[in-house]
Amino acid sequence: MTRLAITSLVLGVAIIAGRLPGVLAPAKYRDWARAFPRSVFWGRVLIGMAAVWAGIVMYGAATEDWVWARPVIVVGVPIAYWLVIQFGNQYLAMRGAAAVSLLVGKVVLDGADASETPWRLVVTVLVYLGVIVAIWMAAAPHHFRDWIQWATATDRRCRLVAGLGVAVGGVFVLLGALVY
Repeated sequence: MTRLAITSLVLGVAIIAGRLPGVLAPAKYRDWARAFPRSVFWGRVLIGMAAVWAGIVMYGAATEDWVWARPVIVVGVPIAYWLVIQFGNQYLAMRGAAAVSLLVGKVVLDGADASETPWRLVVTVLVYLGVIVAIWMAAAPHHFRDWIQWATATDRRCRLVAGLGVAVGGVFVLLGALVY
């Protein structure tokens, strides 16, 4: 099984798991989705995940001429996390989700770059659309919050939007299981 197949399967299952509650229990999903943008708990968790992940990436990238930066990274990442938690706490969950999404996108694109099949472009396009959404979430979280309000306004609309997410996850799973 190739790296792209594994990342596609994992990402697809994660997308389906995140959207399926919106199809099965739209009222509960609506309550959770509307509270998410300002959630302090999820903001700290997601920003923490992004900080650790980015710190590992930067530490690993600091080779040869940049070895001197490793101690700065080890000290700087926790300080940056604390500063973000203290002073950038508006819509922290949205910005944390955007940061994690961008990091996940990098992993998937690295797997797609290593693949030779032309079908890798399907995943590449979907990931780049996800990158655009992540940038939008980070730059204008209040607009994304308003979109969440619109998308979850009724049970039918909530099921439809969540169902589209399940379908996208299904595309990732099918590509990972059958094509890559």
